[in-house]
Amino acid sequence: MLARVRIDDRTWEEAAEARRLEWQAAIREMLVPGEAVFREDAEVLEITLTQQAVVLELRDARGAALADVLLAHDLLADLIREYVDIVRELARADARGGVSRLEALDMAKKVTHDKAGRLIERRCRAFGIDHPTARRLFSLILALRVDTTRLHGVHGHRRIR
Repeated sequence: MLARVRIDDRTWEEAAEARRLEWQAAIREMLVPGEAVFREDAEVLEITLTQQAVVLELRDARGAALADVLLAHDLLADLIREYVDIVRELARADARGGVSRLEALDMAKKVTHDKAGRLIERRCRAFGIDHPTARRLFSLILALRVDTTRLHGVHGHRRIR
């Protein structure tokens, strides 16, 4: 059972405290027993950001490597851009009102999150993750790649009616 998610030291140390808090919240969601699904022998997920990619390494309790995945930044770039654009549009639409527009944007946000989750699920087959876990992993990767502390409405989905 996954017990820890570790972000590389350079990324962690260079981040503002507000971003680290966002990452910790996303990590807590990754570690909820019975919610996040990883292969049985997985204990630690290490995440390293490089100039070209997000590197994911799954390790057992002794620290031995179980599986690793390299997610090139350009692989997720369009989905991240689409997701952030929708979130920004949601914030503008929220200020103007319009329930049907909010509902459509919230659905678009869910669809994009699902697409990203399916992509991560396919790439991380060796991790034994399911779709909801892949969606949570996308949320964490998004927060690592984009300063989500500046995006109103990035977390969760709205109850419109």
